[in-house]
Amino acid sequence: MKIIIIIALLCLFSITLNAQEENITGEEILRKIDENEYYNTIEYTGQMIIHIDDQIRTKKLMSQAKSEGHKALVEFTNPEDYGIKYLLIDDELWIYFPIEEEVVKISGHMLKEGMMGSDFSYEDALESSKISEKYNVEIEAQDTIQNHPCWVLVLNAKVKDVPYYSRKLWVDKEHFITWKEEMYAKSGKLLKEMNVLEIKQFDDRYFPVKSEMINKLRRNSKTVFIMDDIVFDVDLPDDIFSLRSLQH
Repeated sequence: MKIIIIIALLCLFSITLNAQEENITGEEILRKIDENEYYNTIEYTGQMIIHIDDQIRTKKLMSQAKSEGHKALVEFTNPEDYGIKYLLIDDELWIYFPIEEEVVKISGHMLKEGMMGSDFSYEDALESSKISEKYNVEIEAQDTIQNHPCWVLVLNAKVKDVPYYSRKLWVDKEHFITWKEEMYAKSGKLLKEMNVLEIKQFDDRYFPVKSEMINKLRRNSKTVFIMDDIVFDVDLPDDIFSLRSLQH
C-alpha cells in the first residue's frame, strides 16, 4: 500500500510540474533568465580564443562591470595587447591604447565590429541590459539541447537600441540558462549563433562560464569566451568607470 501511495504522489508531482510548464508565459521565462544571469556588479578574468581558418589567437583580459549606469571596464593582459582598455558608460564606448597614450571613442555602426578581431561585437561583449526590457517574446516550441529540455523562444525588438532585431533562444526549463541563441537582422538573415558550452552554480544562480560565438557572415570563424574567477556583487566605486582612470 505504501508503495502505491508513493507512486501516486510521484505521478501527481510530475503532473503538477507539467501543468506549471504549460502555463508559464514567454515573459515569465525572460524574467527568470534575467534574475538568473543579471547582476548588480561582476568582476572576473577571461579569455577570448579566436579561431579563423587554421589560426588560433588567444586574448586574455580582466573585467569589471556595474549594471547601474550600464558601466564596464575591460583591460587586456596578453603580451601583444597588454594595457589596452575598453570603457563603457551607458551606450558610449572608449578604447585606450597605451603605446600611443591615446583614447578613441567608438560609436554608431562601429559598435557592431568584432572586439579585438573576435566574433563578439563590442555590443555583444559589453551588453548588460535586461533582455526582457528590450524584446517582446513568444514561446515557439520545445526542444532538447545537450540532454536539457528547453523552451524555444522567439524575441522581436520593442525598442530601437538593440544589437539584433530578432533572436531565437533555447532556454533550459530547470535552470533558465540559454543554451543556444540565434541572432537575426530585420530582413530575417541569420547573423550569428551562440552556444553555451559550460555553466556553473554560484549560490542560487546558474551562470554560463564558457560559450562560443559563430559569425555567420565570416567563413570558418568562431570565438570561444571563457570566464574565470567570477565574483558577483563586489564593491566597485564609480570612479573606476571614468575617462580619467582609463588612462592610468
